[in-house]
Amino acid sequence: MHPIIGIVACARDRGRQFVSEAYIQAVEMAGGVPVLIPCTGDSSHFPRYYSMCDGFLFCGGDDISPRLFGEDLLTEEGRTDEETDLFHLAFMKYALSTSLPVLAICRGMQVMNITRGGSIWQDISLKEGTFQNHMQLSEKRSDVCHRISCSQNSMLYDICGNFIDTNSFHHQCIKTVGQGLKIAALAADGVIEALEDSSASFVIGVQWHPECMYSSCPPMRDLFLIFTEHAKKAKSISLPISFS
Repeated sequence: MHPIIGIVACARDRGRQFVSEAYIQAVEMAGGVPVLIPCTGDSSHFPRYYSMCDGFLFCGGDDISPRLFGEDLLTEEGRTDEETDLFHLAFMKYALSTSLPVLAICRGMQVMNITRGGSIWQDISLKEGTFQNHMQLSEKRSDVCHRISCSQNSMLYDICGNFIDTNSFHHQCIKTVGQGLKIAALAADGVIEALEDSSASFVIGVQWHPECMYSSCPPMRDLFLIFTEHAKKAKSISLPISFS
């Protein structure tokens, strides 16, 4: 059986909700059946998404409103949509409580971190120190931007090894790590590039975009393949839960 992967809508734009095709294609190529989950204001739908899906993918997108992690706006960079933020945060909280596998990409990792009580830098420039450019300008989104190092004793290390070259399309980054999460990868400048929940069978957040490198980088492909493999067996070890 092919596992059903719920891909949460990335963002809204002029009355439409969307998911970039690269996410859909990566899930399909990894053997999953992609199903799009729209952002709505009704959390009573969440258990239905649980019964329908075997895993959840949270995508990249716009910035997260700093109000939602206790800060005023400090930068002119980026764009926010608080209605989408509130849905993503609520649904992430639910998804993490189900024991189904969760893969959170770029903004998705930041949503996961905030859901667990962590925070993010609104812009890397607000962080002390000298940093790489994490917002690459390249012809292809599959092009490499920089190298990251993976933490030993992490699932990401088992997939990617000590080091991996990644793309990069973000100007925000993790500030304080949320409860129950651990750092799974760092860039050379100290920016956190991946988080994991070691108490879960598969909960991984990555700051780069592996879906864009699926065809060009075997470890990125393996990340999706292992995600869908966990999704195949998730229901046999998970119990349906209520949500209020």
